[in-house]
Amino acid sequence: MTMRSLIMGVVGIVYLIASHFVAKTVAYVLSRVSNKKDTPESLKWSTAIHVMKSFMYWIIMCIAITILFLSIGIDGAAVITILGSVLLAIGLGMQGTLSDMAAGIMLMMSNAFSMGHYIEVFDDARDGVNGTVKQFNILYTTLLDDNSGVSFIVPNRILHSNALKNHSTSKTPIVVDVVTISNKNVSIAKALENLRVDVQKQARVLKEPKVTTNVSDITAKGTNIEVRYPLSTDDYYTSGTRNIQNVIKTLIRESLINSGVKLIVRD
Repeated sequence: MTMRSLIMGVVGIVYLIASHFVAKTVAYVLSRVSNKKDTPESLKWSTAIHVMKSFMYWIIMCIAITILFLSIGIDGAAVITILGSVLLAIGLGMQGTLSDMAAGIMLMMSNAFSMGHYIEVFDDARDGVNGTVKQFNILYTTLLDDNSGVSFIVPNRILHSNALKNHSTSKTPIVVDVVTISNKNVSIAKALENLRVDVQKQARVLKEPKVTTNVSDITAKGTNIEVRYPLSTDDYYTSGTRNIQNVIKTLIRESLINSGVKLIVRD
């Protein structure tokens, strides 16, 4: 090994380390820009930034490695051939990862959701998953279940290829509660009206749109009563002891019982 080769090797290592820190600094600056404000618009910007900083890091590192090869005398055509072979091998061996990357870009461009949004994914092959978006990058999205505190790491291709409901973009979330009553009740019209009035009286139930109560289905086991009522976004996602939905579930059953309706416990 000649002195020149040794010097070039040391310079190359220093150059790669410096490029690494430059790439990390760029990613850090982008993160700081995206975290200055906590508004819906800044959350959308934050989603794009998380993807952008991942791209910027690897772009800077690829450029650094290419310049390093050229500086130590490796032919440019050989560098391109090597990089092409590596990319081909990566493409064949990481098809799922590349699908996640493409899905991440499409999700960012479509503004399907942003950091802090509460989303629900309908996956036919699984039971589905829902939660608050806590992290979004080019490969996967992290959702936090507010009730259990469990985090779900969901590949972006799952989010992009399945139906996705963004509850945070709804102006007025509507809660749908279903209770089953006995078919032996002669008339339930009065009971339904009393139930509608009782739910509408709740202070945290919004005045518009109006609360509705109706028969949704009649089966051999009983009659299903569907109650729809509007809540504010904060109340809709509040869990624990302040969860108004649990209070109204109890109210619905008490109102029907007070009207002389026999309830049936569903399986």
